Amino acid sequence: MARQEANRWWLVFTGSYTPADREGIETLLFDAERGELKRLAGCGGVANSSYLAFDERRYVLYAVSEHGEGEVAALSVDRATGRLALINRQPSHGRSPCYVCLEPDGSRVYVANYMGGNASVYPVREDGGLLPASDTVQHAGSGVRPDRQEAPHAHSIMSDPSGRYRIVCDLGIDRLMVYRTSPDGKFEPAGAIHTTPGGGPRHLAFHPSLPLLYLLEELSSTVSVYAFDAERAAGELLQRVPMLPEDFKGANLAADIHLDPGGRWLYASNRGHDSLAVYSVGPDGLLTFIGHAPTGRTPRNFVPVPDGRHLLVAAQDDNRIDVMRIGPDGMPAAVGEPYASAKPVCIVMTPAPPELVSAG
Repeated sequence: MARQEANRWWLVFTGSYTPADREGIETLLFDAERGELKRLAGCGGVANSSYLAFDERRYVLYAVSEHGEGEVAALSVDRATGRLALINRQPSHGRSPCYVCLEPDGSRVYVANYMGGNASVYPVREDGGLLPASDTVQHAGSGVRPDRQEAPHAHSIMSDPSGRYRIVCDLGIDRLMVYRTSPDGKFEPAGAIHTTPGGGPRHLAFHPSLPLLYLLEELSSTVSVYAFDAERAAGELLQRVPMLPEDFKGANLAADIHLDPGGRWLYASNRGHDSLAVYSVGPDGLLTFIGHAPTGRTPRNFVPVPDGRHLLVAAQDDNRIDVMRIGPDGMPAAVGEPYASAKPVCIVMTPAPPELVSAG
């Protein structure tokens, strides 16, 4: 495939809140030139596949199953068709697993368990299958909101840009818990960043070149900017900005946060206001609010296409995925017809392999 073609076609995987007897994980092909999504395949057997992660080297998709006691599954991806096949699954060791990520070198998979208030780590076999968890770290404590912060609620886990740390956003205790991983796969506490009481840290994103992290706080519908000191595994609050209009009086839960690939714009999704809050990112990394882009109902998750021109938005309660084109001012707007999808709640993507594009 020529570079232009490689930038046109993208392989997309979606997770959803659907039962195991439905094809809750879909494989799609995104045509960035036309702004269109096309279904390639579906996969059942993983109920409530609420978060996904993709290993480009092994071509394996990892999915948490937010069902029963909780599981994480490994699925192989056929490069020519996009079809998924289960490799194996492991218990998540905490209820309501809601986030999965890979160590940068692909050697381990990490899962955050919301109701369990903990995180687990799994060694990865060469075929991408998951070995039993090598460790589970349990959080303790509570926050200032008894309705949502009665106990720890680990909502996400991801690596910092250096790959040295795993950072867990715990909504229930208003902390970012920072860990190293030992050679034998054990969590080693490295630090803790105390966030604004009652904010409810959910997801975070890192600046592509500056030592900054951007924290989305679900309960307060705010984005906080922290200077991240990788030597001390510590953070300093620099800025906190609202995600909602001042005159909005309805219920809202903030959901997801991403920067565009160039680090010029930051997007954060509102469930209730049903919008993306859009900010420009200054040379110092601080944020200036630009506006709100309307979305479908309950935009639980979204992903910037690496071409820097599009966003794909999972509108959970409208049963659709919106394709949005980013304008020169950073504002996204819907293009074409939404893709119909049952209760979509997670989207991940990778460049489409040549054999898939040539077959299509």
